[in-house]
Amino acid sequence: MNWLKTAAQKYGNRTAVIYDDNILSYKELDDLTDHDAIRLGQLPDRVGVFMDNSLDSLRLIHALMKRGVEMVVLNTRLTKSELVKQLRTVKVDTVITTVDLDLEEMRVFIFNECNCEDKMPVVHTTEDSILTIMFTSGTTGNSKAVTQTYKNHFASHVNCQDGMKYDVFSRWLMVNPIFHISGFSILIRTVLSGSTLILHKKFNAEHVIEEISKRRVTHTSFVPLMLRRILDVLDVYLDSLEGVLMGGANTTPKLLKYAIQKGLPVYNSFGMTETCSQIMMIKYTDDEILSGAVGKVSDNIKVKADGTLLVRGESVTKKYLNADIFYEGDYFNTGDVAKVINGYVYILDRRQDLIISGGENIYPKEIEEIVSKHIGTRSCVVVKKQDDTWGEVPVLLIDGPPNRMIELEVRNHFDKVLARYKHPKEIRFVESIIYTDTGKISRKLNQEKYIK
Repeated sequence: MNWLKTAAQKYGNRTAVIYDDNILSYKELDDLTDHDAIRLGQLPDRVGVFMDNSLDSLRLIHALMKRGVEMVVLNTRLTKSELVKQLRTVKVDTVITTVDLDLEEMRVFIFNECNCEDKMPVVHTTEDSILTIMFTSGTTGNSKAVTQTYKNHFASHVNCQDGMKYDVFSRWLMVNPIFHISGFSILIRTVLSGSTLILHKKFNAEHVIEEISKRRVTHTSFVPLMLRRILDVLDVYLDSLEGVLMGGANTTPKLLKYAIQKGLPVYNSFGMTETCSQIMMIKYTDDEILSGAVGKVSDNIKVKADGTLLVRGESVTKKYLNADIFYEGDYFNTGDVAKVINGYVYILDRRQDLIISGGENIYPKEIEEIVSKHIGTRSCVVVKKQDDTWGEVPVLLIDGPPNRMIELEVRNHFDKVLARYKHPKEIRFVESIIYTDTGKISRKLNQEKYIK
């Protein structure tokens, strides 16, 4: 399954990637990554990859594919303790990084410093071989290792291409983190379609607008926070754009309407790590996009909404490495409460307790378990608050009178063990935490009482 080699044979001198001032054709990228695959040397069957948005990371991904190595894609925003915990759950002790990284108990190799003398291995990957492993979380906050096969990634590309109609003449701008499926999937789409990838190290609204105009970008993908920041400064018509794929968090009809009014061809969508990026979408020309629909059922997927949303399709994962997966027959249970009306899918509640902040998933119980060790006999609960910038943010409620010492201790501990995007934006001391009749803390009732 050497997709880059196939692309090089088909598209040769067409531009594969633009990164800053670096422009590589498909043939050049293929030749370069052949050499990279050799100098990586012998590796375990599965390694961790810690990557920034860079040309080195793109090269590393293709080099590892050429060696047939499974990639455990790590979130660079996590703390060291969180990273080690994830790697242990999937029995990985080797990490290749494109940035400086020091992890205890792990063998860490910097990609640019790998210089083994080896020869190109004979690789026998199939469509059912695992290409990537990405971590998501259940409502308990325990990380689940999602397996994504070559077939899953290919099917995701087909789903997206059917909806957005990109081809060899298209230019995809990637500003999403490479460690998210929303970013990684763009790398796959471009090589499978022969499109050009325009890779940005990080998101900057003004620079994105400038690059879309300068590079004649046809397609890109944003989370709602990115779209909002683009709209805040957009003062030109981006006539080259053919599609802006929205995902990562709920995009409100109000925001979609504003984007359409500003001339952006937005596509709302629904997807998750388990579906290898979006599994359904709805186009800006469809009136139902402003009714709250996240997508439309297509020929490539099957959908049921029996309380929760059930999906079936070739892009859907078959297993977690470290947890049971929830299938009902041959349908994957997303855990999202949904309804389907005339083929349009509406999400009513995204996994009840989940907080989606700037495209990142935050699970209240993970925060609560950390806090409970530092507040003695007090009770606590994490609830969500709507936020114009981030979509949703976590708020920590602790019962009892205000205590500055406890607050400082909790915040200091967060810095050590919790990725910054998971930190509660507020810590409030409240009169009492509300419980249900069965003695459980009611997240819903506490949110209704204390969050306005």
